[in-house]
Amino acid sequence: MKDTDVIEKTTEEEPVDSSSDEDEYDDIDDDEPVDEGEEPTTCLFCPETCPNISTAIDHLDARHKVNLSQLQRKFQMDQYSFIKLINYIRANKITAEQLLSAEQTLWQDEKYLKPGEYEPWLCYDYEELKTEVTPAQATVPELQQRIAEQAQLLQQANEDMERMRNDYKELLQKVHGDGEPKAASNPVPRNNASLDNEYFKSYSHFGIHHEMLSDKVRTSTYRASLLQNEAVVQGKTVLDVGCGTGILSIFASKAGAARVVGIDNSDIVYTAMDIIRKNKVENVELIKGRLEDTDLPEAKYDIIISEWMGYFLLYESMLDSIIYARDHHLNPNGIILPSRCTLSLVGYGNDTLYAEQVEFWSDVYGVNMSDLRKRSIEEPLMEVVDAEFMLTDPKQIANFDIMTVDLNYPNFSHQFSLKVTKPGRLSAFVGYFDTLFELPSAVMFSTSPSATPTHWKQTVFFIDQPQTVKMGDIISGKITSRRHKEDVRALSVDIEVFGKKHKYMVV
Repeated sequence: MKDTDVIEKTTEEEPVDSSSDEDEYDDIDDDEPVDEGEEPTTCLFCPETCPNISTAIDHLDARHKVNLSQLQRKFQMDQYSFIKLINYIRANKITAEQLLSAEQTLWQDEKYLKPGEYEPWLCYDYEELKTEVTPAQATVPELQQRIAEQAQLLQQANEDMERMRNDYKELLQKVHGDGEPKAASNPVPRNNASLDNEYFKSYSHFGIHHEMLSDKVRTSTYRASLLQNEAVVQGKTVLDVGCGTGILSIFASKAGAARVVGIDNSDIVYTAMDIIRKNKVENVELIKGRLEDTDLPEAKYDIIISEWMGYFLLYESMLDSIIYARDHHLNPNGIILPSRCTLSLVGYGNDTLYAEQVEFWSDVYGVNMSDLRKRSIEEPLMEVVDAEFMLTDPKQIANFDIMTVDLNYPNFSHQFSLKVTKPGRLSAFVGYFDTLFELPSAVMFSTSPSATPTHWKQTVFFIDQPQTVKMGDIISGKITSRRHKEDVRALSVDIEVFGKKHKYMVV
């Protein structure tokens, strides 16, 4: 890592209190009911307009012999499949006869998910179709046909996956092939497409977004960074990387951005599109896709914003995408939010926590499971820990300036010296990070044990043999972080202290 990327802290960062921003996000109304059932609806195959979509569905069945419930069963269609079908019919002027004669889904292309002109067909909840018709028992020939269709789709998916792998390898060679210091001949490894698909799918679920949005420290600080710096945002173009539910894009719009583009490779982005439309935010456009291989509406942006931080700051390696966005999509004199992140380490000693997490394995209902004790140490605990048991001063071990950091950021070492401020039995080291928005009205938040808890919690690195420490002792050691060889979104961490090397994997 460059010298400018990992430095030892010499001055205290003056924290800027953003906790005064106690407003709820009542103006972002995602629960306001919209009565879409009574909107006039034009038939998919003829000019006739029905008073509502229910009547239009009946009209399709009676006039054109197109039964949506039967289509749903025939092609195993979900909500997104119906949206693609509607756009496919409109784009290609498909007749009812052509649709009825189809033996496979000709509307699978992702381009048919791109929002076009609004019409009630695109907002109808097609899950309701399941209650309208009781499915008949499938015959053996029908089941055989379905199996054959699924096998064909699986084969096509495998072929597409292989093409994606090859295309991505070529892209990485283009991105990293020239101008890279030393590592140019050895590009940063990336997970293959199937592993990354699982990663992006994890962000399609409601629960993870509820956890992030209900983290008031996180969300309020991002909101304050934009709304308290309207002069910086006014009239600018903004790129929201990993936009999720679109909340940061909406904040940027409210702060006066001229145009906001959000991108996310998770299916949650389709829900975000509905949220944007429902809240009538007209200058925000959301895109489904992976940043590294997606053509954006504009090539360059004035501001890049993203909530990319993971456990122990660097887990998930989403910073890779921010670096790509900076190098390819940031205007000269543009800014990135947040601007800087730091990692810190502190000595910790909570005997109760150590007993619960490590010594527990010595006697589990009378069974000796001490073989699992080592595993409990190797996999750091993500937990909100009690600041009462901090035994040393914290020490900054890494400092990342997002404008200059390079792709080697997970790989660093730091010699630390921690001064004991409280006697006790040191059983762990706790890692946490601070996030800074270096703006005219600066804001920041910390995930320190001494700060308000966040969904990132803290990372607890237990040691094998707890050590008794006295006030004024200096604990010297070395922490080394590197990108994991097999799962590049994970981290391998070593801590050498008390004459022993402890190995961890942050996953």
